[in-house]
Amino acid sequence: MVKLPDAERCVATVRAIASAPTIPMHEQRALAAIRAELLRIGVTPTTDRWGQVHARVASGEPSRPLALVAHTDHPGFEVVEAKGTTGRARVRGGLQPRLLARPFAVVVHHDDGRAPVHAVLDDYVAAPELPNTSQGHLRIAAEGALEPGMWAVLDLPAFAREGDELRLRAADDLAGCALAVETLAALASETRAYDVRVLFSRAEETGLFGARLAAGDGSIPREAFVVSIEASRELPHAQAGAGAVVRTGDLMNTFSNEAERALRVAQERLALTGIRTQRALLTGGTCEASAFVRLGWLATGIALPNLNYHNAGAADHFLPEIVRLSDVRSGVALLAEAAVATAEDAVESWWPGEEVVPDEIRDRMERLTD
Repeated sequence: MVKLPDAERCVATVRAIASAPTIPMHEQRALAAIRAELLRIGVTPTTDRWGQVHARVASGEPSRPLALVAHTDHPGFEVVEAKGTTGRARVRGGLQPRLLARPFAVVVHHDDGRAPVHAVLDDYVAAPELPNTSQGHLRIAAEGALEPGMWAVLDLPAFAREGDELRLRAADDLAGCALAVETLAALASETRAYDVRVLFSRAEETGLFGARLAAGDGSIPREAFVVSIEASRELPHAQAGAGAVVRTGDLMNTFSNEAERALRVAQERLALTGIRTQRALLTGGTCEASAFVRLGWLATGIALPNLNYHNAGAADHFLPEIVRLSDVRSGVALLAEAAVATAEDAVESWWPGEEVVPDEIRDRMERLTD
């Protein structure tokens, strides 16, 4: 039965996962939070050789699996030079240069778990570096000793709720990770067949690296429909609060119509119960569906409209990203129903029932050509 997930449970899952600091290549805390949430709902995670978390739930005899992909990193900063309490930090991921041009506060972490320290970044120098997709570097001055390899996140509240708004330091894509966990939880009460795999990937912001590695390893079955989950830039034709968005493409690629079919069937079924969703081309960024499409998978995407995408709004300083709880709940219902539609190999109701044009129509059209 199509239904929305419990609101407070969704809030708790988003809070648990989004509270973890994360940047590309330093996703350990986010991955740990995701493992804990999976175990809480009775799903045992596994980890691949790239440090990425996988999960699976299945029931019955589905015709094909649905594979969900959500990334665990968010743009941040990595210390590359250090002497005492000062040094230089590289930008990791795409942040707007206008917001890097004035001093701003960050919180510096170490992978060994020692206590974080506060710091200020300034003196931005544009100096692109590949393959880590770094647009430049900044001076860092911290309250404690720095070492190369330490990393920093914006000094913003990790989670806050104001009515339907969820204000997060990193909605992109920790809100998407929470949505994936809640989808697995929702399927626990599903009596119809389904097979859902989830990849919680790493290093998306610097080149879709985790998704590309998983595709190369074959850890996602070739026959699966792949769905990228994102918190993508809100656009005039895809607005926050109007439901999760079925994403037909991103900035760089259009996606698979065949894979999207399962999402469209789910949209039809949700519409009958009054659950809102949207469908749009979202050109605010590039998501992991692009990696899978380019590497030969049938892939598509969904998105949560994200205000202040990559922490940039109209203000002259960094802001929390904002997604709507109602859109998260819509996304869970959409994916849970898409899992069933995928298992059924279902077709949208508007598509003609006949695979070929009926003979009566053929004969009539042939006569009209005489």
